[in-house]
Amino acid sequence: MLRKLALYVAMFGLLSSAAYAEPGKLYRYNDAQGRVVLNDRIPPELISRGYSILNRRGQLIKVVPRELTEEEITLRDGSKGERKQRVLQEALQKKADQRLLTIFSNPEDAERARERKIEALDVMISINQSNIMRLRSEYDVSQEQAAAKERAGKSVGERLLEKIERFDRQIIKLEETNAEKEEEKLAVRESYAKDIERLKILIKQGRK
Repeated sequence: MLRKLALYVAMFGLLSSAAYAEPGKLYRYNDAQGRVVLNDRIPPELISRGYSILNRRGQLIKVVPRELTEEEITLRDGSKGERKQRVLQEALQKKADQRLLTIFSNPEDAERARERKIEALDVMISINQSNIMRLRSEYDVSQEQAAAKERAGKSVGERLLEKIERFDRQIIKLEETNAEKEEEKLAVRESYAKDIERLKILIKQGRK
């Protein structure tokens, strides 16, 4: 086998000392004319065409494929703009992952944090609901006072009318606030659901 390798070397000639070489290995590649060459070095200008690495006994160690053209890279990975955007997105995802792992050690931590936030929102909703019930009671009393005056043929005073309007505005405001808090609860659940699923993936990948 060594004699056969030596014949290959003699046939195609020694290449320039400036060529790529690695001690103890042989390289099989095509020269500029397309002929197969076997030598212990490769001209730098031919490396991009691809080559095979063999040991001194002629056994294949590794195949290095040729470099892809820009058109081929675009077909495989998208345009330069798309690749740049993908790299940017990957960098942003990595940063977000690092932040997530800094806040939570595992998905269970995130679940507990989610429940604490929802519980806090429920407390606010409950307080607002109590205030709504109180205001409605006072609103009903004021409405009855106004109705009694009208039945007696008396005019309803400005202060009483303003009081009724104020109660009405406060009730509407608190109801709107509670509706917002309910939406916030949904947003918290959705946000934490994404974080929890991402944490499961990261933990599975061993990124702790």
